[in-house]
Amino acid sequence: MAILVEFSLPATDFVLGRLLTAGTEIQIEFERIVPINANVIPLFWAWNDDLDAFEQRVRAHDHVQELIEIEQVADRRLYLLHWETPDGGFFEGFTTAETIIRSAYGYNSETWEFEILFSSQEELTTFHNHCRENKIPYTLGHMQTLSEAGSDLVESVLTEKQRDALVLALQRGYFQTPRQVALAELAKEFDITQQSLSDLIRRGNEALLEHVLLGGAGDISSD
Repeated sequence: MAILVEFSLPATDFVLGRLLTAGTEIQIEFERIVPINANVIPLFWAWNDDLDAFEQRVRAHDHVQELIEIEQVADRRLYLLHWETPDGGFFEGFTTAETIIRSAYGYNSETWEFEILFSSQEELTTFHNHCRENKIPYTLGHMQTLSEAGSDLVESVLTEKQRDALVLALQRGYFQTPRQVALAELAKEFDITQQSLSDLIRRGNEALLEHVLLGGAGDISSD
């Protein structure tokens, strides 16, 4: 049975945390994590500090092969990071246990928070043993099976603001091709900034898709 696990880790206790946020005011949010062979390739947003200096520091790191700026929206930049996952490191545990990283957030020089999907209890044990053998401390948070997570879909998956934003976008034809309304018009009607509305729609869509697609697979495999 698939298991969702939340846990946190100090930025200084793993290579990617030290690389991206330790000793800075930078905040990081993973947009998508792509496993390529033994490596984990993150697509992430960065904000809240000098991003030009951030890019120079990251590109100079021994483990970094390439840092690509994809897009800039307001004060945030979207990056793709190609890097070498170190042996015995925290992220090697993800590839060893064949996990899915549903979300990851790095808050400046302090803490990273993760939500990880393990396909079974055995994979969770594999990940835990990897961290213990390599002396990687983490704080375990909430755990639940996907079937437990699947009750009351909209209420449990979406915030009220995310639901209202998606409903408004759907009613006004934002998801049609071609779009019947611009994001700026929706934001004005919703009385928030364009960036805030974009974040609500993106997070709401992602939450629903992950819940339906991954949750459905979890329910089938639990029979």
